[in-house]
Amino acid sequence: MDVVIAGAGSIGLLIGSYLAEAGLKVVFFVRREEQAALIRQQGIRRINGDRSEIVLEVDAQTDVGKLPEHAPWIISTKYEGIAPVVEVILDRNVKNPVMFVQNGYGHFDFIRGTSMPNVFFAAVEHGAGRLDDRTVSHNGIGTINIAPYRGDETGFDFLQSVSSAVFPVAYAKDAHHIILRKVLINCMINPLTAILIVRNGDLVVNPNAKILFDQLYEEIMAAFPEMKSDLPKTAVEEICKRTEKNRSSMLTDRENGNPMEIETVVSSVLHMGERRGVRLPLLATLEKLLLAIDRS
Repeated sequence: MDVVIAGAGSIGLLIGSYLAEAGLKVVFFVRREEQAALIRQQGIRRINGDRSEIVLEVDAQTDVGKLPEHAPWIISTKYEGIAPVVEVILDRNVKNPVMFVQNGYGHFDFIRGTSMPNVFFAAVEHGAGRLDDRTVSHNGIGTINIAPYRGDETGFDFLQSVSSAVFPVAYAKDAHHIILRKVLINCMINPLTAILIVRNGDLVVNPNAKILFDQLYEEIMAAFPEMKSDLPKTAVEEICKRTEKNRSSMLTDRENGNPMEIETVVSSVLHMGERRGVRLPLLATLEKLLLAIDRS
């Protein structure tokens, strides 16, 4: 079975490695021919938590005309990369299921306005870091939560065959819920790690970072009380512990001099709070700090 993965960053490479290991034919759709050629020639390389390594043969293309026509798509790009990929999918009149895997909330609003017939959303809680154009480090085991949004609800049932103890896949009914849960988790972890320049695990072991983490959790849950039963503080702490060696995507962007995903993660939650008539002063302060860092 063919599967197209748009985007070969840390999560795209991680997902692609486990799909290829399970015997699926993975084709990456990437922007740079340099990366595509490297992946075609050398495969993708995954470094596991026990430091073992595996190299997997996959395909990679920059030409949409060379992609398999009837494969499901997994979109794992940053928010600004979604629109060009969606345009390609609509131009090709792709009817097969398409799954979006992003950090923020903006992509959910964007996809609602499209005519794509079979849409899924997924939230990834793994820790992963891209080491180069073909190599990913699996820094912490989490879960991929998948939910249908529109169309055929069985489109990604095939991922059950990929699920394992180190790459668990779970299915949910409410796509909005899993996306909101993910963006709230990101708001509790990414801004603090990016500003303090610490790894995820430091948020629960560094006493002063833990104070900020606790305050941020309580502030966000006060604005979204319906999420508290599904997202107790212990669950977010456990994610920090499982991904203790991971640098958040926001921290990685800061260290690499790339724009951070502030608007689609932090700003979107602030806007949701405003619509509920709730202020989030600590998160708003973190947003201003991140914007100042990003624009310097």
